[in-house]
Amino acid sequence: PPRHFRNDHLLPEKKRSYTLFVLAGGTFIFLLYALSLFFVGATISVYPKQSTVPINKAFLVSKSGPTPIHFETIEVSAKESVESQATGLKEIKKKATGTIIIYNSYSSKTQKLIKNTRFETPDGKIFRINNSITVPGTSIVGGKVVPGNIEAVVSADEPGEEYNIGRTDFTIPGFKGDPKYEKFYARSKTDMKGGIIGNVYTISDEDAQIAKDTLEKRLKETLKKEAIKNTPEGFVLYDTGEFFDFADIQTVGKEGEKVVMVEEEAKLYAVIFKRNDLAKYIAQISVPAFDGSPVTSPNVENLTFSIKNKDTIDYQNMNSLEVTISGTANIVWLFDKDGLLADLRNKTKKEFQEMLSKYPGIARAELVITPFWARKFPDDVSRITIKTVVN
Repeated sequence: PPRHFRNDHLLPEKKRSYTLFVLAGGTFIFLLYALSLFFVGATISVYPKQSTVPINKAFLVSKSGPTPIHFETIEVSAKESVESQATGLKEIKKKATGTIIIYNSYSSKTQKLIKNTRFETPDGKIFRINNSITVPGTSIVGGKVVPGNIEAVVSADEPGEEYNIGRTDFTIPGFKGDPKYEKFYARSKTDMKGGIIGNVYTISDEDAQIAKDTLEKRLKETLKKEAIKNTPEGFVLYDTGEFFDFADIQTVGKEGEKVVMVEEEAKLYAVIFKRNDLAKYIAQISVPAFDGSPVTSPNVENLTFSIKNKDTIDYQNMNSLEVTISGTANIVWLFDKDGLLADLRNKTKKEFQEMLSKYPGIARAELVITPFWARKFPDDVSRITIKTVVN
């Protein structure tokens, strides 16, 4: 027999197997490609326009007047206490004090109440306001008449523990016989306390001053933290825009113990500004040829801020202030992120730069689409990620 021979009858079968293998592989690759298109994603790194500018400007701000910037105010309160060793007994006479809220449902006009105006509880106890106040008039909210109201500190007419009472309602005896009597009233905001006649343990003036210094340091720290927590998002709070109001310390002797509890309450009033309003004003006066576009400033809270004649300001009734801002501000242009997302839906890579030209606040942008062979943005905007890059 010959030494070599060919199995020609097997060749067609091998060719068919190879062809099927190629077809299966091609089909798999095509399906993988088609399937990948359902998971197209895009990430865009946006570099907005930026400008770093020096600023040293004094200007007027107000709550609602014709000034370049308006401010808002926040108010927070806190209470702290420390114990101090008693140094002796002392006979004292103290009047109970507390805070009430006075309501005016009589008229839309304001009503002035002079210092020592009397307020009476249902059982006949008399308390007097410590300072003259003006009660706001009524207002219309949602078609309903809303009484004007204001808080006031009151003191008992006489010293003694019988005036240490809980929350209650008050009338104004001076309005008896007048229609105002039924329309002006007050309600407790706090208990009335501190009234006493008798011998109590006390501390020396030196110890009282030490306790006061300790309490005020604690109160400042507590109030600053509370002020930060109460500053709304998008607003800037400067330490130098804060005002502290410390009440007199109260000493309370512990029964049967030669220990005195020293208490102090305080409030913090502060002016706050919208970050973007500050940034826009700085851009208007410092950026050459600024066109009024929306801007922000990520470092505006680091600028030096001061209030003219701060020590003489009635911080409980601030309406306008002269302030100075100085330092170096980083101005960053804003762009409509949602609008850009909507514009990019189902667009091709070639159309990307054309879309960016609609957003003057963008200096440049970098695009990554996955998988790399995809040529269009996904139709689902949730698969498009925009990252803003600020230097």
